[in-house]
Amino acid sequence: MGVGVVCLIVGFCASVGFCFALINIESVKETLDASYSEYQNLLSLNLTEQRLMIVESVIGIKDFINYLNTILIICLVFYVVYTFTALFLTYGACTGIRSLLLPWLIVEVVPFGFQVAAVVILFVFGRDDPTLSRGGVYIVAGLINIVAFVFHVYWWLCPFAHYQELKNEESTQVEPLVPPSHPMYPAVLMKY
Repeated sequence: MGVGVVCLIVGFCASVGFCFALINIESVKETLDASYSEYQNLLSLNLTEQRLMIVESVIGIKDFINYLNTILIICLVFYVVYTFTALFLTYGACTGIRSLLLPWLIVEVVPFGFQVAAVVILFVFGRDDPTLSRGGVYIVAGLINIVAFVFHVYWWLCPFAHYQELKNEESTQVEPLVPPSHPMYPAVLMKY
């Protein structure tokens, strides 16, 4: 249940944050564009070193700024779905309904993919980046990300174990959601 509550809070806060970013999208784009232009000017005058090399080589800053609306909408949709699946997880864990745990177990694969991609990007592009290669920052960041990934896998395995436990407890007989004594069932049908 604790996993569901924490994920519910994280998903809700992220959804609200992405909503505010979409409301203020023009000012966010202007700020990012101005900061990037200033960075390019300082870089051309040799007043700073190339700090955004890893980002430039993976996605490109201009592409990121141009597609910011799409990125924010995709993230918002994901976190709204994530919030509801965390709600299902919490309710399913409290009531013992196994099928309500499954949506969260499936949706949680997306953050796993992003964590693995982040580790790969850090170790592949990090050593060539002037900022990240200084003092082995990319190694430390990669190791922290790996530790976070291991914690994340454990975080996923707790509801998965509960899902398996509920599966083992469940009998092969299908139980109705409404007991047969409920007035919804006519007495005539009870003989079948």
